Amino acid sequence: MTTVNDPRTAAEPGVRVPWQLAPVVVLRQAGFPMELLAPLADPAAAEEARELVAHGQRLKELADAFKAALRRHPVPGAARLSSPAGFLLPVPEPELAAAAAAVPAEEAAVLRAYQDAARHFAEEQTRFAARHQDRLDRAGAAVVEAFGDERLRQVLLLSNDSAYPTFAAWLDAHDGATGRRTRKMTDLLTMYLQRVTTKNETHSHFGPFTPGRVGTAPGITWSGERELERRALFSHWAAEKLAQSAAAVPGLLDHARPRRRPLSFLRDGRIDLYAFTTRDGLDTDWDFQHLGGRPVEPYEAWLWQHCDGERTLSELRQAWQDEQRCPVPFDEVLAGLAEREWVVVEFEIPIGDHRPLAALREQLLAAPAPLADPLLTAIDGFEADLTRFAALPLPERAAALAESKARFEQLTGGPANRNSGLHYADRSILFEEARGRPADLTVGPDLARFITDELSIVYETVLAGPRLRMRRELVILTRWVADRFGPGVEIPLDVLYAEFFRDRDAIARECLAVEAELAELDREIGAALLGEAATDPDRSEVVVDRERMAAVLAAQPSSPPAVCDPDILFAARSREDLAEGRFTAVIGDCHAVREVITHTSFGPLIQEHTPELLSEVYRGYQSLLADDEVLANLSRGHPDKSSTQLVYPCHDLEVYGRSAQSRDRVLQPSQLYLVLRDGRLELRAHGVEGRLRLMAPPAGGPSIRQDPLSPFAFPRHFGGAGLDAPDLAHIPRIRCGRVVLQRETWRIPAARLRDTAAFGRQTGRDDAALFVAACRLRAEHRLPRHVFVKVPGEPKPVYVDWESPLLVRQLGRLAARAEGTLEVSEMLPAPDQRWLDVDGRRYTSELRCAVFSAGNPAAEPRG
Repeated sequence: MTTVNDPRTAAEPGVRVPWQLAPVVVLRQAGFPMELLAPLADPAAAEEARELVAHGQRLKELADAFKAALRRHPVPGAARLSSPAGFLLPVPEPELAAAAAAVPAEEAAVLRAYQDAARHFAEEQTRFAARHQDRLDRAGAAVVEAFGDERLRQVLLLSNDSAYPTFAAWLDAHDGATGRRTRKMTDLLTMYLQRVTTKNETHSHFGPFTPGRVGTAPGITWSGERELERRALFSHWAAEKLAQSAAAVPGLLDHARPRRRPLSFLRDGRIDLYAFTTRDGLDTDWDFQHLGGRPVEPYEAWLWQHCDGERTLSELRQAWQDEQRCPVPFDEVLAGLAEREWVVVEFEIPIGDHRPLAALREQLLAAPAPLADPLLTAIDGFEADLTRFAALPLPERAAALAESKARFEQLTGGPANRNSGLHYADRSILFEEARGRPADLTVGPDLARFITDELSIVYETVLAGPRLRMRRELVILTRWVADRFGPGVEIPLDVLYAEFFRDRDAIARECLAVEAELAELDREIGAALLGEAATDPDRSEVVVDRERMAAVLAAQPSSPPAVCDPDILFAARSREDLAEGRFTAVIGDCHAVREVITHTSFGPLIQEHTPELLSEVYRGYQSLLADDEVLANLSRGHPDKSSTQLVYPCHDLEVYGRSAQSRDRVLQPSQLYLVLRDGRLELRAHGVEGRLRLMAPPAGGPSIRQDPLSPFAFPRHFGGAGLDAPDLAHIPRIRCGRVVLQRETWRIPAARLRDTAAFGRQTGRDDAALFVAACRLRAEHRLPRHVFVKVPGEPKPVYVDWESPLLVRQLGRLAARAEGTLEVSEMLPAPDQRWLDVDGRRYTSELRCAVFSAGNPAAEPRG
């Protein structure tokens, strides 16, 4: 492991032990520059809206005086007059004349002043609404013109190829006409344009990645610019569909290698099945469940035990005939085990394999040629498709993909698309990654020290809660094991699970005290960060004294050791400013899960260009272990994604899906056991020397309430690095030196965006009224022009330029039915702080890297 900060140098206050940076990093960038959004902005629209708000405020004052005058005098029909005034509307002229004649002259002047102003305001509204629609139409036309660029067309193809023919046909046929259909299509296109210009997503035209190393030149440098390197990859789910087609060929399935489902357990003549479930595959929502079980016959137990993932189905059938005297046919017994999901009987694509077609080919090559040849020929064809697709001129790719999809559907009998509408999911039979244009990228020692030293305050803050949770819950789990089983007893995992489910409610109640302690820790950290600014709504920035924050963090344990993958966004006006230290930095996400670069779709491509990636990351993991610990990765597939991962030189624990490791390096849950020795609870596996340290808990959850094995992994955090502070409606920017710990953030009820009273309506969703309401909110809260808004129910924040009518419309569409709170945060880095300049165009970007805390086994808690 390369340690970029000299351990002989005295650490800054609050940095108790140095962090280590894996010397391979990834620069991710948006696929397109933000300048593509410039034609959508119209500062004049915002200025007119502000004037309209001001006129509405003055009219509101006149309306209040109007209604007060009516209350002071008994005027017939006063209620009918007050009602329009409540909506800032003109009142019927005959009724106004009658009322004016019935009150003193000075009061009649008040009534007339309101009426004149209301009429003028109504005329202003009508003119503004007409101009606003013209602006939306012009902006929509600019979006359509932008998608004349074939590279942007590829965004549509690669993100939603099933709908691409509709998009392409409409764009080709569009003649500039306006109307409902045009608005619908331009809305969809605008959302794509927002995403690919402001988000650093690594997916081909959405945003390429560039591998880099820690070097010697200051800042971030590269030797030149190359052509974009594209790589088309076959989706894991699509390869599984081909595998199912192979299994349907008579006689071919005999060459598959059935295996026991990892979380099925045989004990005392009964098989029980457990599973980790998820709603959308994100790391935050996994849960652990017992799916039931039943007693089994001896012959069922025999077959279950012999499904080891090594013997073929044909070999199992022969062994059954040689060893079993059973009246029930072999295939019937096997089908029953498979139906109950106790065994897996299919050609399996290993989890994480980025070449799933090659993995399927390897299995089929063991079968007789007449059976396997049609599938092998199809696999060759799809692999040729991938190579051809990546190299084709962009306009020809849609037709090539359509032809490939047609062959896939003919072969599998199923659709070549799935998961319509899901955000985090593979939809097509292929996806594409792209390596960026910078060549020989390096990160200087100055930035490496910044990442390990100055940013350590972020890692320590993010990990304070997860570390505290692990320590406290390990005590709870240890005490429970001592009470339930006693010391020195080897507790098989299935026995642990069975007892855990019996006592789960009681364990969860004990964990409530931990939750309360975590909440108090959050408040303490929040107070240290905000100080008196927590009660000052006008404070836009707080500068935190590092020593004050260090005192809070010093009270928290520095163990268990951890790995973090921060997404670092540098705010600098140029590469020169970055090299000379004139920058600030904010961490977008700071995931403390399995090391991300080696567990992501572009990981194998990074490994090709920087072969030291895996060894350096593995060395970092090894530095976190105690002398008697061994590392185990997980074989746990994502239900909707390809879940690519590199193969580490350590054991794999199979949880969901088949491991890509050789079978001698694969651990089954049935091998695991817990034992309490000398007051320390240990996770061990039969056949493995040493205590196990899992890269992640099998269920993915951070608490023993979701997964009783979570204390035997590493501290977990998934998401952002900012302050939560759920009770605050406004959080100022929090900065510590060059580190921005928190973007300035506002929490605004979603209903406020729909409150168009300032436009003369209490409700209404027309675009002009929405834009005025948005401008009013911006003024009230002093929001910056460029922001990101997280809408309840939406998976990702959306970029908004308050001076762009079309972008404000998109926010209004998302928030139209949303309940709860909009979370608005300043765009940081701001548009003028995009230091990444490639081929004369500036892009939003982030640096992804892996950092490892120093191991401190002596500080690990015992029960």
